[in-house]
Amino acid sequence: MPTLLIPEAPLWALVLRGVVVYLFLLAALRLSGRRELGQMTSFDLVLLLLVSNAVQNSLNAGDNSLGGGLVSAATLFLVNRAVGYAAWRWRWIDRLVQGRPLRLVTDGRVHTGALRSERLTLAELRSALRKQGIGNIGDCQRVVLEPDGTLTAIRIGVEPRPLPELAHPDAFHQA
Repeated sequence: MPTLLIPEAPLWALVLRGVVVYLFLLAALRLSGRRELGQMTSFDLVLLLLVSNAVQNSLNAGDNSLGGGLVSAATLFLVNRAVGYAAWRWRWIDRLVQGRPLRLVTDGRVHTGALRSERLTLAELRSALRKQGIGNIGDCQRVVLEPDGTLTAIRIGVEPRPLPELAHPDAFHQA
């Protein structure tokens, strides 16, 4: 006789399924490219909704009880926290999960191979630069596509300063 809080599927199966589905989706999102994470279009949202529906049964083993749903959700949160901690603790895991920054422009010249590998057009690059107040690619010393899909542009003549030069002497200054 099923009850509201007692899962129908074994707990180990729910936990294992949660871990496997999480890792699969993490890998799929990582392989789909940075652009997907930084710029969600309407068809990206539709894909995300369909994928969540598609993996639902593989996640809960057909268990529709409240307890089964709570175990699956808790597993996803715990795995997400563990992956976040591991990425913070070990740089190689961070690079594996997040990826590395990719330089798109150096000294006003576009790396066309990098644009091609990320499926970005020159028009999209120009649009992103205009949003940062830069009207011409030639004005950029560096443009970097960050692992999260955002674009960082550094104008020619602007040099980054080291942390000791930027650090406030009062480390615990309150606003």
